[in-house]
Amino acid sequence: MEVTQIDAGDFRAGQRRDWGKAAQGWNDWQEHVYGATAEVSKRLVELAGIKPSDRVLDLAAGAGEPSVTVASAVGPEGSVVATDISAEMLAFGRERAAAAGIDNIQFVEADASSLDYPAASFDAAVSRWGIIFEPDAEAAAARIRGFLKPGAKMAISSWGPPDRVPMVALPMMTIMQRLNVSPPPPGTPGPLSRPTAEAIGGLLEGGGFSDVELEELEMELEWSSAEEFTQFTKEIAAPIAAMIAQHPPEVQEETWAAITEAGRGRAASDGNLRLKNLALLAAGRA
Repeated sequence: MEVTQIDAGDFRAGQRRDWGKAAQGWNDWQEHVYGATAEVSKRLVELAGIKPSDRVLDLAAGAGEPSVTVASAVGPEGSVVATDISAEMLAFGRERAAAAGIDNIQFVEADASSLDYPAASFDAAVSRWGIIFEPDAEAAAARIRGFLKPGAKMAISSWGPPDRVPMVALPMMTIMQRLNVSPPPPGTPGPLSRPTAEAIGGLLEGGGFSDVELEELEMELEWSSAEEFTQFTKEIAAPIAAMIAQHPPEVQEETWAAITEAGRGRAASDGNLRLKNLALLAAGRA
């Protein structure tokens, strides 16, 4: 896949800032998010072949998922190294693990390009909607492959095409129309940057993984109103919030109101907003 030329250092700095701002929102909405997307974490564990006593690397673990799910799968004899670029997200991950009585996760603040572990020191790796935000994702995958034991697997997820991911596409399209913003250039890292099986599979293949498997998984998220959907988006969708934050306060307010109106147009007669979203999963062998 051709990747847009960007300054990786500047991009990562922006990611660190934006996800740090969104960390509180992820903590506040964790039951909403993790409940609806639990099946993705479960399938990543299965696709990566994770078993009791394994040592597993979670790249871009955010506030602790799928690390918490993986920690339960590997059991007390196993361990998880959860890495993320955002210290704030990791802090909430630590809280979430502690609240669940899980003590076999090590949380490490680092971006993918800074990770450094001995060769063949992990039994598996996962990344849930994480590696797709890395400026050089194929190089990151290759780096992680070097940390895995021969034959070990890495499983990752991305979102599908925009028309199958309204949770992200609805506010993004509203912003582009309202603010006359062009779509990100092809290859720009982000939530919709690997929207096809070929794109997400190619990420692993580009990192040297073989025997790549591909799956689709649809999930439904629900909000009690269009207003709640907008608040959810404002608080956890770091790329969307960052786009709007570049504009004057009155423009920001008008744009969020437009997103609410767009959500209201998709709501049921009872006001509830239910959106089905497509996740793409891929796994490859080191």
